Amino acid sequence: MIVTNKLKRPNSLAFRVTILVGITVFLCLTIISLIVQQSIATHFAEQDADELNEVFHAVKRKLSEAYTEKVAPSSILVEAVSGHHGVYYLVQNEDGESVFSSKGVDLHKYPGQLFDNDLITPDMLTLFFDGSHMLRATEALVTVSTGQNKSTYRVVVASNMEFHMNYMEDFEKTLWGIIFVSGLITIIVARFAVYRGHSPLRKLSRKIGSITADKLDIRLNPLEVPVELAGLVGSFNAMIERLEAGFEQLSYFSADIAHELRTPVTNLTTQTQVILNQPRTESEYVEILYSNLEEYERMTKMVSDMLLLAKTEHGLVKPQLERLNCRAELQELVEYFELLAEERQIQIRIRGADATIDCDRSMFRQAMSNLLSNAIRYSFENAIVKVAVSTNDEHTKITVSNPGPKISDDHLQRLFDRFFRADPSRKNHGQGVGLGLTIARSLLHMNGAKLTVSSDDNLTVFVVSFHK
Repeated sequence: MIVTNKLKRPNSLAFRVTILVGITVFLCLTIISLIVQQSIATHFAEQDADELNEVFHAVKRKLSEAYTEKVAPSSILVEAVSGHHGVYYLVQNEDGESVFSSKGVDLHKYPGQLFDNDLITPDMLTLFFDGSHMLRATEALVTVSTGQNKSTYRVVVASNMEFHMNYMEDFEKTLWGIIFVSGLITIIVARFAVYRGHSPLRKLSRKIGSITADKLDIRLNPLEVPVELAGLVGSFNAMIERLEAGFEQLSYFSADIAHELRTPVTNLTTQTQVILNQPRTESEYVEILYSNLEEYERMTKMVSDMLLLAKTEHGLVKPQLERLNCRAELQELVEYFELLAEERQIQIRIRGADATIDCDRSMFRQAMSNLLSNAIRYSFENAIVKVAVSTNDEHTKITVSNPGPKISDDHLQRLFDRFFRADPSRKNHGQGVGLGLTIARSLLHMNGAKLTVSSDDNLTVFVVSFHK
């Protein structure tokens, strides 16, 4: 049974920003709402405390008058409060008997704490329901005396909370409505702002979409986009430059390989047509077959080199690292190339101390053989090709230098490209197919080495650097 995992597309940037803004706005508005409600509730509590404090002191004064005038407190307590609406009070004597109780409420159900304070504060108030009304009340002791006589009363003062509660309920509904509408408007505006903010991205996307394989010379202008997108534009331009270079190299490569293969195929076709035009002797057939064999070998070498490059560049060949004596390996290669050098009256000299490197032996020999062959091929006659080995704490360097024509800067940049030759006149004169330096650089790169080249009026120098 094959299970297919479907990747879920991530949420859009606009959705993420809008949700984040929405949550943040609603959270901030909710906090503000709670602070406002708490502030209003505290303000109401302070108002109630001030009002009840006046009622409490008015009751206290009436009790003192009744005690002084020796009249029943109930007869004058009814006149204790004037000008205050929605306030009530209950007075009980020391025996718990009611001396006076406001009508319309039942303050006997007050469940709060008894205070012995002369000043009523908000923290002394208690909310309770007497069965008909929601009240805010407190209870305090009042002591009145004349001479040696004194009496203690329990006074409950209360304020009707229905007006406050209705106001708070309406205010809370209005406040939450404002929060909802404000949050909704903010989210809509944020969504529109995000949409407008993404317009440079959409414009940039359209420009990128217009770039095709035949328009790789197009570059985006970093000054035409917001500063946040300048880095993206720079990276895109760098990528397009690499793609353009790759397409250009691929174009050169396709043309070069077609030309390189066309020449031997044309030679084989022509020779075959000529030999078949009329009867030939056996020796003539043998001669043409040998000639064809040379072309086949040339094509075989080209295909082998191309296959090796493909394998090395795609990591299909793994180097077998071993400790090599750099000087000894180079000395064997120099002895092998001496016969080839003598044909052009060129000397090869090697100098430098012994040095060891970690490298695949066969890859090292093939890469250095390509460098030596190239140096001999492009040196002046009667010149000296020099091979030098140097080492320090960080690097081991191998330098191959040959006197020869200067290679221009433009050619130096392409010297390691496939089928490239700095001297096109040597292209079809048994000088290889232009893959030697490309293979050398690829093989050395696989072994952690770096190959560079420089050229002046009389000397071309290749430097191989192994990092220790």
